[in-house]
Amino acid sequence: MGNEIIKTILIGREQGKSRLMIAVIKNGQIRTTTIGSEGSVPGNVSRCRPQEGVAHAKIEINNRGDMTLFNMKPQNVTCIDGVEVMTKRLDGHARTIELGPEHFRVDLYNLLNNVEILENDGIRIAGVPRNEKTDPKKDEKVFEISHLEKVWNDYHNRNIEMRKRQKKLGLLGSASLIFSLGGGALTVIMGPAMANVIPVFTVIGFIVCITSFYLRGKDNSIEATEKATEEFQDNYICPNPECGKFLGNYSYKLMKKQYSMSCPYCKCKFKE
Repeated sequence: MGNEIIKTILIGREQGKSRLMIAVIKNGQIRTTTIGSEGSVPGNVSRCRPQEGVAHAKIEINNRGDMTLFNMKPQNVTCIDGVEVMTKRLDGHARTIELGPEHFRVDLYNLLNNVEILENDGIRIAGVPRNEKTDPKKDEKVFEISHLEKVWNDYHNRNIEMRKRQKKLGLLGSASLIFSLGGGALTVIMGPAMANVIPVFTVIGFIVCITSFYLRGKDNSIEATEKATEEFQDNYICPNPECGKFLGNYSYKLMKKQYSMSCPYCKCKFKE
């Protein structure tokens, strides 16, 4: 039989109420359910219209239980555990699907559990545990994350300083051209009376040009940016010592919102 597709799961925004909609298509039958409260899914997540086979993303499951996720439109943003994908084979390590540029998070285990409840057909999903799960509140780990705000602010401020430095060097380089051309322009506009001024403008332009060239040669913005990024990625991590995964290039405020005060990898809880 090969790898025959036996089930398709459509994922997207419910039309009208903007909840997360899941549609399961199997043997020509369509079953749908919604998750979350009204307005909880951002408008930039594509709508799910099961009758038309339209959604933001879909998961195809074959007769072996293997899962493959597809981003259904080129303009959509679909990520797996923070990495943008167009097509991705899912396994037991994949935890989170993120939809849209605001990275609306969908827990993969929760999604598949809802699918099982919806259809109750008992098909085993390869590599993904079923409902034999312990109480999520049991042995729940909670970690302080307020120190990550300083990590983000330091990284953000260093990037701003380096962009300002690059801007100043760019303006200095433009100034040399202005002085070089300015003398000639004044001569054309004001006549021979300005002829004596041209050498002055030329000398000033030459000095500014040499200064700009020297400062650009000594500028280490590229190296400093790389170093700042490496330090940021080393420190902006889940505080759980058993995890320690990088939490992405989100601001501290956005990170808390997107991850709902929990780690997207180890699922430990965050507190401030």
